[in-house]
Amino acid sequence: MQKAVPAEVLRKAIVAELVEFSEHVPARLSALCRRVGLESPAGVYPEDGLDEYTWACTDAVENTQDLINLAQRVVTQVGSEALDKMLRTLGVRGRNGEFQNLIFAGVGEKPKIVLTDATENRIKLTTNAHLWLVYDRPLLSSGLSWQALIDWWREERPDITAGLNDLKVGFQLRMRLARSLPQESPPQKLFFDAYYERVGRLHPEAGFEQPALLPEVHLHYDPYSQKDPANPKDLERQRMDFLMLLPNGERVVIEVDGVQHYSEKHELAGRERNIASPKVYGAMMAADRDLNLDGYRLFRFGGAELRKERPEEAKAMVNDFFDRLLPAPK
Repeated sequence: MQKAVPAEVLRKAIVAELVEFSEHVPARLSALCRRVGLESPAGVYPEDGLDEYTWACTDAVENTQDLINLAQRVVTQVGSEALDKMLRTLGVRGRNGEFQNLIFAGVGEKPKIVLTDATENRIKLTTNAHLWLVYDRPLLSSGLSWQALIDWWREERPDITAGLNDLKVGFQLRMRLARSLPQESPPQKLFFDAYYERVGRLHPEAGFEQPALLPEVHLHYDPYSQKDPANPKDLERQRMDFLMLLPNGERVVIEVDGVQHYSEKHELAGRERNIASPKVYGAMMAADRDLNLDGYRLFRFGGAELRKERPEEAKAMVNDFFDRLLPAPK
């Protein structure tokens, strides 16, 4: 549950951190304020008083949500540990079931993950890290929008995003996400394309504020049982097909089911065939229950619903689903 932090308490903390990180140098303070998106008010200068100047810069930030957004920028661009801790009290980042990080959109082998701080559940990817994306910014009550993911991608890859507008960076990011989709699952790719085509048809401002659809997201990590086929999987579902982080902490998982979700391969008359398996289906249902009890909303699509032979019909079905799932864009 999120805890309330009075707006002026958060504002005071932001001001204090900006002044501290400027090392009390007026020119650095004004540059730092511009860096986090604050404009200098007319007739007020840092030389007249650092605290007074910074307070005046934040006056235009009126509501709590905008202050949270500002605090998040100070955390990510300046590295304020004090504001990071305060954001955790708001439920935007923390431990014990709160949001920590997302490992998603891998284009190769599973990464090796090491725990760098057990008390904070902080991790680091080592082997194969370059093949995966990791989002570890604070998650606000507004969820993870497409715009927020684009902003993150700009900072992650300035080498390929410099000078590009949001539409071009968004297209670039979409292509990177699409590379992670399994080649053996055309229905999954159709679902992904249908959603981002829907986003593209909206007015740009409304489209950017739609939730990001994240593919191939690690839910659990079990490096041991996978190495030994004789051992059962301790964590049945390690990766989600798609994840969306909606406002107010709502987490939506979308799975596109192929025959492997309800069958096992057997050799019959010299040919390998998929045979319906109550055991496989039961394991999937048990994992679904755990996911729902952990606070996720799970939606399943059958691969047959997303047939490439009728792509327009399938995409219309996907659009109808998102029209009903998501609030109407403003």
